[in-house]
Amino acid sequence: MSGFSRPRSFILGIVFVVVVLAISAPAEAQRSYEPLFDKFNFKAEFSWVGLSTSVGLFEQDSGRGGTLDFEDDLNLGSREMIPSLDFEWQIAKHHRLGGRWQSISRDSSSQALTDIQWGDETIPVNADISLSFDVSQFFVDYTWYPWVKDRWALGFGIGFRWLDLSTQLDWKFDVAGQPEEVGRQGVSADGPLPYLNVEYRRLLTEDWRMILSAGWLHLTVGDFSGGQWVGKASFEYLIGKRWAVGGAFNLATIDVDIKDLTGNNGDGTFDMNVNMDIWDLSIFGRVRF
Repeated sequence: MSGFSRPRSFILGIVFVVVVLAISAPAEAQRSYEPLFDKFNFKAEFSWVGLSTSVGLFEQDSGRGGTLDFEDDLNLGSREMIPSLDFEWQIAKHHRLGGRWQSISRDSSSQALTDIQWGDETIPVNADISLSFDVSQFFVDYTWYPWVKDRWALGFGIGFRWLDLSTQLDWKFDVAGQPEEVGRQGVSADGPLPYLNVEYRRLLTEDWRMILSAGWLHLTVGDFSGGQWVGKASFEYLIGKRWAVGGAFNLATIDVDIKDLTGNNGDGTFDMNVNMDIWDLSIFGRVRF
C-alpha cells in the first residue's frame, strides 16, 4: 500500500464546507457575475466512459514481473456507464474552486494463452483468470481569472487529482494427477497528482454557456512519479436562475510509476507502472445557487 491515507473523509469535509459557505454567502454577491459564473452549483452527470489501461507490476528485489494490457490481454471491458458528481464555488469574482468525483469498477474473466509473468508470480498457459480493477478519482482545482468580462473569462490555476486504485488477479489451473491449484496477485495505491490548468468560459447567447479547460504537469510526489493530462469541453443551456442542462467531454490520462507497494496478500514489495486513458461523454443537470 502506498504511504498516502485514503481521502474519503477529507473529500466529504471539503464538500460540506463548500456547501455551507456558498449557502451562507450574501445574496448580493451571488448575483454580481451571473450568468457567466454561478456563486455555487452542483452537477450530476451520467457518463459513457471509455478506458485504456496497461499496468506493469515488478517485484522490487528481483525485478521479476511484466506489463499487461487489461483490455486486450485480459478481456477487461473498455466501455462503462457510470455517474459522476461535480461542484463549483465562485469564492469571489476572480476566484473559483471546483471539484469532480468519479468511480469505476470493472471485472473480467479470460484464459491465459501463454505464460504470464506479473509481479513475483507466473500464471501458466490455459489458466482461468479473473481480474478486478477499481479506480476512483477526485479532482479539486483552484482558478484565478485575471480577465472577467461581461460575456467571457479566462483564468489560470492549479489543481490535484487524487487517484485511488486497486487491481487483483486470481487464477486457477489443473495439474495432471493433482488437485486444482490457485494463485493470487494484486496491489492497491492512492495518492495526489497535481496539475496546472487553464480555463476559458463564454456566454454564446443569453441561455448558452461554454466552458473549456485543460491541465498538465509532470513531477514526483512521494511514491508517485509521472505525468498527466486533464481536459474538459462543456456546453449547457441555462434554465432560469436555478437550473441548467447540457453535455460535456472529459479526458484524464496518466503515466505514473508508483514505488514501495505491498501486495494485497500482505507479502512482497512491488513497483508498479500505470498507463491509463479515461475519457467520457456525459449528459448532466446542474442546480445553481
